[in-house]
Amino acid sequence: MAKRKGIRAKLGRAFAIQVTIISVITLGGIVAAYNIIFGVVMRQALNDEAEYFWEHYENDAGHPIPDVYNLQGFMAANGDLSGVPAVYRDLEPIGFTQLDAGDQQALLHVSERNGDRLFMVFQYEQVSDLAFFFGIVPLSLVLLLIYGMSFVTYRLSQRAISPVVRLGNYLEAFDFEGERDIALDLGTLKRNADAEVMSMIEAMEQFTARLNAFIERERVFTRDAGHELRTPVAVFRGSLDLLEQEQERPAYELRAIRRMRRTVEDMESLLETLLMLAREEEIAPPERAVRVNDVIAGQLDLLQPTAEKAGNTLALHESAELKLKVPEKVVEIVVGNLIRNAINYTSGGRVDVVVTGTSVRVQDSGVGMSGDQLENVFEPFYRADESRGAAAGHGLGLSIAKRLIHRWGWGISVHSSPGEGTMVEVSFEPDQGVGR
Repeated sequence: MAKRKGIRAKLGRAFAIQVTIISVITLGGIVAAYNIIFGVVMRQALNDEAEYFWEHYENDAGHPIPDVYNLQGFMAANGDLSGVPAVYRDLEPIGFTQLDAGDQQALLHVSERNGDRLFMVFQYEQVSDLAFFFGIVPLSLVLLLIYGMSFVTYRLSQRAISPVVRLGNYLEAFDFEGERDIALDLGTLKRNADAEVMSMIEAMEQFTARLNAFIERERVFTRDAGHELRTPVAVFRGSLDLLEQEQERPAYELRAIRRMRRTVEDMESLLETLLMLAREEEIAPPERAVRVNDVIAGQLDLLQPTAEKAGNTLALHESAELKLKVPEKVVEIVVGNLIRNAINYTSGGRVDVVVTGTSVRVQDSGVGMSGDQLENVFEPFYRADESRGAAAGHGLGLSIAKRLIHRWGWGISVHSSPGEGTMVEVSFEPDQGVGR
């Protein structure tokens, strides 16, 4: 999953966006002001000056031609261009012409009345300098002030959120998986924390205290339950061993003893599985890889009497050798539960186990399941066919198998149709590492 951006990164991004927007608006304002001054105001002023001259010139032919520091006028009476500088004579169009030659920055306005032509040249270089010193320079200073205030605000915001950032960095670096007890050392953060951060720290300390208490209770329960439950099962197994030593027993008693032994073995397997799942510590892998094919063959032999009782045929199909670097007990529990579940829901049919280089498939010809049943198939104590009663087991087989599969990072999929059987496939990763 992609790493989320931190608060500081978001603040920096907001600051950069703010500066960019201010810069764009400022530059846009400068360009707009330039266009207004030199594209509208100056042209309108020259046009008004020409109109003013022509009004007075019509009444008084001796009215002086405009001639000031930045504005010079030239008159071509009756088309006589002798009084007009040569550089302007060839500029025929009536109206405005931009003149930018060398150091000269001027705007030429040409107007004509009754055969007379008026040339007015406005030197706007000084206006540009005034606009720069009294417009752009103050605006730049204001802009720098805004930038400075924005940066100060950014730094103050960073300082305000720094306790939150430090808390986040501390939690990110804390090894929750490696620590047996979750003990957060937040004393340093408390010294400079404000009210909001202190509330977060206190809430986290209360949460970790409750979590540690819960973990300790679970650890004690797992230890005590493992001891107290193993003892009666061991006594039961020992008693069965003594009973089986007596050869002269009726057949019905021997059958009852065999059923009790299978029940004890199932109880031992279930107990070991539940205790394994309850332990928080990682399950260390063996030094040598386990040959899954042999484990499955052993489970099929163990479950053969149960399958024969239901009239089922068990078969193993090996297309490749599959080895996993995991405890053999884990493979036994997963595969055994899947095969046992297939036997429980099949009567007078087949249970086929297919081993490939990366997966194990358990296919039965049993009752199958509908779509609604498939959605709940991994739920604890769920049975797809309640009418089968205790014969279908405790409803924990697939749930336990999935928990172990998830703990080791494998994959599991189930495909089933009512009346056509069920196929469960477990996808392994060869040379699997330490379980989680």
